[in-house]
Amino acid sequence: MAYVALYRKWRPQGFDALVGQEAVRTALTNALETGRIAHAYLFAGPRGTGKTSTAKILAKAVNCEQGPTPNPCNKCQNCVRINEGTSMDVFEIDAASNRGIDEIRDLREKVAFAPVSGRYKVYIIDEVHMLTTEAFNALLKTLEEPPPHVIFILATTEPHKIPATIHSRCQRFDFRRVTDADIVKRLREVADGSGIAADDDALQLIAVQADGGMRDALSLLDQCGVMAERVTAETVRSVLGIVGREALRELVKTIGEGQVPKALELLETLLAGGKDVKQIITELAEYLRAVLLYKASPDYREIYLTDTKPAIAQLEGLFSTDRLMAAQERLHQCSIELRQSVRGRIAAEMCLFDLCRVEGSTLAALTARVEKLEAMLAGQSFTPVTNVQQVAPAYTQQPAPVYPEPAQPKFSYAVAEEPGVQLSAPEPMPKAEPPAPKPVAAAKPVSAQKEVPVQPQASAPAAPAFVPTPAPQGDAAAAEELWQQVLEILKSEKKRSMVACAAGGRAVDYVNGILTVAFKNKFNCKRMNADDYKKAFEAVLLRLARCEVRLSCVEEAGLMPKAAAAPAPKVQAEELEPVVKKAMEAFGGTLQKL
Repeated sequence: MAYVALYRKWRPQGFDALVGQEAVRTALTNALETGRIAHAYLFAGPRGTGKTSTAKILAKAVNCEQGPTPNPCNKCQNCVRINEGTSMDVFEIDAASNRGIDEIRDLREKVAFAPVSGRYKVYIIDEVHMLTTEAFNALLKTLEEPPPHVIFILATTEPHKIPATIHSRCQRFDFRRVTDADIVKRLREVADGSGIAADDDALQLIAVQADGGMRDALSLLDQCGVMAERVTAETVRSVLGIVGREALRELVKTIGEGQVPKALELLETLLAGGKDVKQIITELAEYLRAVLLYKASPDYREIYLTDTKPAIAQLEGLFSTDRLMAAQERLHQCSIELRQSVRGRIAAEMCLFDLCRVEGSTLAALTARVEKLEAMLAGQSFTPVTNVQQVAPAYTQQPAPVYPEPAQPKFSYAVAEEPGVQLSAPEPMPKAEPPAPKPVAAAKPVSAQKEVPVQPQASAPAAPAFVPTPAPQGDAAAAEELWQQVLEILKSEKKRSMVACAAGGRAVDYVNGILTVAFKNKFNCKRMNADDYKKAFEAVLLRLARCEVRLSCVEEAGLMPKAAAAPAPKVQAEELEPVVKKAMEAFGGTLQKL
C-alpha cells in the first residue's frame, strides 16, 4: 500500500477531532442537533486551519445513515464514500482552476438533480475568492434560492475578495490560527500513533515554525521523522535551515557591542554556509524579541525556545528597551525590502549596519541614540555654571566686547536721536566678522563724530534700538533689488502661484518703510493687495530688512501723472519746421521734448 502523508492520514473525521476551532464546532453541532441546517456556508481563515476538513465532516453529518447527526459514524456507505472521495453527492471544486463562468453554468444545470444516495448534494468550493466577477454573478441566484436538497460550502483564505452579495447569502464561520499548545498536543498524539520518537522541545519548535497551521505542523513532523530515528530540536533546525542558537547568539552580541565589521563577517559566514538571508533576518528578529521579552518578564516560558536563560541574561545588558524596539522596526523594514530586492544580501548588510550604529528615524531609534549619548556622558562630571567669573574671570576685568551688527545690502540703520543731541552722519557699517577668541577692548570714539552722553538707564525712552533709514526718494535700484530678493525666497519655498502673480510687477520706490511695486495687469495688482498675499510678502520683507516694511501695489497707469509732473525741456524755435511754426502761431501752442 502506498504511503499516506500524516496530514491526510490524521485528517479529522468528526467534529470532536477538530483542533483549536471550538466556536465553529459548537455552532455546527448545535445546528445539526436542532435541524437548522443552512443552505450556504462560508468558511474563512488562514491555510491549514481545518476549513476543508470541516466541510467534509459537515457533508458526512448531513448524509450519514444515522443522521443528520453531529457525530457521523464513518462506517456506513455514505460516510465511507465521502472519506474516500468517491461519493456521487459530494462535489469538491477547486475555484483556482475552475474559475470561469462556463464551470458555474455547468454547476447550475446539475444542481436541480436529486442526490444519488444521500439526503443532500454538497458542493465544496475551495479558494472561492479566485472566481471571476462573471462567475460570481452566475452563482448568485442559485446561491440565494438553491433547491432544498443542496448545500453550498465556500472556503477561502481571503474573504475580503468575495463580493458582499455573496457574503450576505451565507453563514460565515471564521477559523482562527491554532495555538502552539494545541498544536503540540496534537503532534504528540500523531507522533505516538505513528511510531515517531520526538522530543518535547522539537515538537514545540515545530509548533512555533508552523505559525498556527495544523497542516504545516504535521507536514514538518512527517519530514523530520524521515531525517532521524528520534526527532530532536537540532533535527528540526536542520530540516528548516534554521541558523541555530550559537550563531545567532554571537551575532546578537556583536550587534549589541556595535562591532560593524564583525557583524558583516558573521553574515558572510552564514551565507557561505548556505543559510537563506530571509531566514537570517527572521531568526534575528525572533532572538531580539526573546531578549525584549526577557527584560519584561524573565519567567515567560516561550522565550527559552530561542535560547537558554543564562545566554539571554548575558545579552540583556547590551540593549535598552528602546533600542530593541528600534531594532524590531528596522528588521521589519528589512523583511519588506527583501521581498522586492534583487540582491537580498545588500538589504541585510544595510540592516546590520543600522542595528550596530542605532540608526533610524523612528521615535524608538531616536530615543535609543539619546540613551547611548547619556551613557557615554555618564562617566564625566559637569559643574553647572552659575557665575561668569567661574569660566573666564579675565573677561570681567575688561569692557564687554563690541561687535558690529551684520550689514544688510542696500539698507542701513541709524541710532535714534534724542532731543538736544546732534549726531553726525553714520559711518558705513563694516562687514561682520566672527568673534575673536580673546576679549576685545572697547573701541575708541571716532574723532569725526560727536560723543553722545550716556543717560541713566531709568530715564531711557522705550524707543526701539534701530529704526529704518529712509531710502532716497526715487531710489528705484535699491527697491528693485529688494523686490528680486523677495521673489527668490518665495521661489525657494515653492510658492509658485505667488511668484507668478508678483513677477509682472516692478519696484519703483522704497521710502519711509514702504515698498511700492507697479503692475501693468490690473488683476495682478488687485490680487497682490489682498490680505493673504500682502501678509505673506510683508513677512518675507521683514526677514530681509530686519524691520517692518509695508507693501504698496499700484497700477502703472496711476504712475503716469507723477512721472509727467516735471516740466519737459522746451524745443528751441529754430529746430522746428516752418509748417510747425505756423501751426504754433495760429493756435498759440508750445512744443516740448518727451
